[in-house]
Amino acid sequence: MARPAKSMKIQMIEGNTNNKTREEIARRAKAEEKFDVVSSEHMQPPATLGSDSKKVFRKIVKIMEPVGILNEADIDLIATYADTQVIYTQVMDQLSMQGVVDPETGKPSRFISERNKLAELMRKLGDKMGLSPQARAQIANTIAGLANAGKEEVSEWDEN
Repeated sequence: MARPAKSMKIQMIEGNTNNKTREEIARRAKAEEKFDVVSSEHMQPPATLGSDSKKVFRKIVKIMEPVGILNEADIDLIATYADTQVIYTQVMDQLSMQGVVDPETGKPSRFISERNKLAELMRKLGDKMGLSPQARAQIANTIAGLANAGKEEVSEWDEN
């Protein structure tokens, strides 16, 4: 299985382990600039989301705005997470009303497996967006690395 792609900035912080030429690095960095961050004002929830999902969407965008990693390409990912979180809440409400055991059959409620599936999906989506502690730590390390590397890493490549 192929490794996930990393931004050129992250690759340069970690060192040029892929042995890319200066031209490849410059071309890739220029291409990545096209995906600049968008302010939360431009991150509007899709019209297809329900009102509860739109609230979750706006909350996530507001929380993640200071990190500066979201852009319009992330709208569908955030919308999916928001919808999943609302459905998860509904399933949890059903579990609290009906209990974890189906009284008619004595078997575990069908909502338990749904809850587990939704929780796993939320975890995966949240990791992609930086909503877990581990994902936030990775983002912070990357940002700190960029701040510490600053122009030093870039100038090293520019001088040669």
